[in-house]
Amino acid sequence: MAEDLPSDEERAKEAAAARPRSPKTSGGGFDVQPQHVYYTALVVRDGQFDYDKGARSLVDVLNEYSQSAGTGWGADQFSAAYTTVSGKFLELWAKSVVGVGGVAVGLTDTTNKYVQADWQARRMYGPPPVEKQPPAVIENVPTYGPLNDIKWTGTGEDADSWAISGVLGEIPDFLADVIRPAIEHGLRLGKMHEITPGARDDELKGMATGWEAVEKSAKAASDNFNSAIKFITNNKGNDEWQGAMKAFCQTIWGTTEWGRTYDPQMNRVSIGRSWKTNRNVVPAKQRPVIEILRNTATTLKDTLNHLADVCKKTRDTTTQLGIDATKATVKDLTTGLDLFELTRLTATLAFGEIVLTFRSHMDKGAADRAVEAYHQAFSEAATKVKGLVPELDEAILSVPTFRAEAARAAGYGARTLNDFKKEHSWQRPESQIPYKYSLDLATEEELYGGHSIDKHVGLTDEQLTQRLRDEANGAGKVDIPAASSFVDLESAQYYTQYNVRANTAEIDKWIQGPPPPVPGEKSEFTVGAVPSGPLGIPAVTGRTAPVVNDRPTSPQDAHGVLTVLKYEPSLDPPFVVLTTMPQ
Repeated sequence: MAEDLPSDEERAKEAAAARPRSPKTSGGGFDVQPQHVYYTALVVRDGQFDYDKGARSLVDVLNEYSQSAGTGWGADQFSAAYTTVSGKFLELWAKSVVGVGGVAVGLTDTTNKYVQADWQARRMYGPPPVEKQPPAVIENVPTYGPLNDIKWTGTGEDADSWAISGVLGEIPDFLADVIRPAIEHGLRLGKMHEITPGARDDELKGMATGWEAVEKSAKAASDNFNSAIKFITNNKGNDEWQGAMKAFCQTIWGTTEWGRTYDPQMNRVSIGRSWKTNRNVVPAKQRPVIEILRNTATTLKDTLNHLADVCKKTRDTTTQLGIDATKATVKDLTTGLDLFELTRLTATLAFGEIVLTFRSHMDKGAADRAVEAYHQAFSEAATKVKGLVPELDEAILSVPTFRAEAARAAGYGARTLNDFKKEHSWQRPESQIPYKYSLDLATEEELYGGHSIDKHVGLTDEQLTQRLRDEANGAGKVDIPAASSFVDLESAQYYTQYNVRANTAEIDKWIQGPPPPVPGEKSEFTVGAVPSGPLGIPAVTGRTAPVVNDRPTSPQDAHGVLTVLKYEPSLDPPFVVLTTMPQ
């Protein structure tokens, strides 16, 4: 974590000082003011820090142990699977932490713009507003770990048979020095040596407690985020506001408008895990990244506890077999001897004789069966754990970036500050003069279906490819012309505004007709390039993955802009930016 991030005490003090009264008014109304959104940004920021601590606490617990799986082919398989899955789990957690920070920054930034625009609209009446600094958050993907390897790689005291300690109590003291080496050798007969040393059941259970705790931390992160956003959401009689809140609290955990339903192995199914944003579902029921984190943690917890039980059962079984054989061996060697003969026995017993005697009494078949069951239990656990990988990989791919979440937060905050009214709202400090059409993308989001930010800001190349995969039908035909993304909200605003202003005359013709558009009618407006710098070199407006012959292609630089306007006669001007994208 960066050194310039605030301490827990500093954050608590800042949040306490900023806490406003509820937006709910005495008359049953709901009035969100800038201080409410500023405060929400701090609450989200604090939630990010708590979320980050969840993973760090897990690492601390797990790194109290090493080589805990013991030896054996089954244990080696489990160790490899566990290492893979725990690594992907921490990677997913780290990437998802960053998006939460983007929300805190986006809410603050959009509120700053609103306050400045409001002051400008009041013709700069009163003192100029003081811009709030965006909260210090975790912007870069943190590194958790590395975790200690649980595979047995060493030697030493733990390399002895796990049955010998239970057996030693059955050997008379005067015979211990003579018999112990032979008994130890005898215990290595058959398959016993394959799992020597065995797993440490107490350590496996200790690791399980870490996974149990982190599952709760994942759930709390989502619950706390939902609570923070609900603070600035009117829950009465505004379906659009409620729907936008639900979408906002789902997309941060990996949902998209084009998301599909998959089974745990990422095969398309009709009933499975849905990755689609659903405005009719409460956020707690649609948060795939969180649910995958929780499922992974719970599966690892249960598996570790199960293997600890297997370990104990196997140790109890083999130890008892060793005890029974040792008792019988001692009895055979000492029965009928007086004290003088017993004393002489310690000097004359041959190592091989003791081993053969022990062998004759050791139930080798039962011991081998116990060892095989042990191997099999660990191998089956490895298979179960490896089954978590496909969903973890999908979640890692689906986590929104810092820029994507900052943009979504800006859109949600901007609409919230205008009470989600169905109107254009200019919340930017720059002047709209002398242009005829000036549109604020943040306030266009969710307005009559506007979705520029949600679908076209802050997506990675891999996410563009993922979208084309999800937009394809069963035969692989992709149903959209391209998947595209601006780098961030500011570039989306700039390039879209350039496109709209460059097409002012064409937009006028579309609105005026003949024939005039009907409500809901859409029209596309484009520019092939946006000049930049003193030489007017075409700027890279973003990234786009075109669909060619109904098939996806790799993402590439885009230099143009495509903006889709939808006619809405109740607005002034009478259209909304339905979507806009690089092309």
